[in-house]
Amino acid sequence: MKFSAQKIAELVNGVVIGDPNVEVSKISKIEEGEAGSLAFLSNPKYTHFIYTTNASVVLVNNDFVPEHAIKASLIKVENSYIAFAKLLEAYNEISNKKVGISSLSFIS
Repeated sequence: MKFSAQKIAELVNGVVIGDPNVEVSKISKIEEGEAGSLAFLSNPKYTHFIYTTNASVVLVNNDFVPEHAIKASLIKVENSYIAFAKLLEAYNEISNKKVGISSLSFIS
C-alpha cells in the first residue's frame, strides 16, 4: 500500500515541507532509511541521521530547524513519536479489514 506525504500529513495533522506527492510504502529507522520509506525523528541524539537518510519522508517535531540540506520531504507535527504511533494504528486498521471468505475455511 502506498501513501503520499500529503495523505500522511492529513492523517497526523501535519504540514509537508518538500514534495507533497512523494509516496512511501514501508517504514524504516532513520539511520537505515531507503527510497520509498517513512522514518521519524523524535530523539535529538539521532538528528545527524536526518542529513544522510535515504528515507523519502521523515516525520519531525514542529520545532525542528535543519542546519543543512535534507533530501527527504519532512512532515512537521506537534509530536513525531505520537504521530508515528497514530500512523501505525491507522495502517493496522486498514490492513486488518478483510472481506470475503478465507481460502482456509471449510464446512464439514
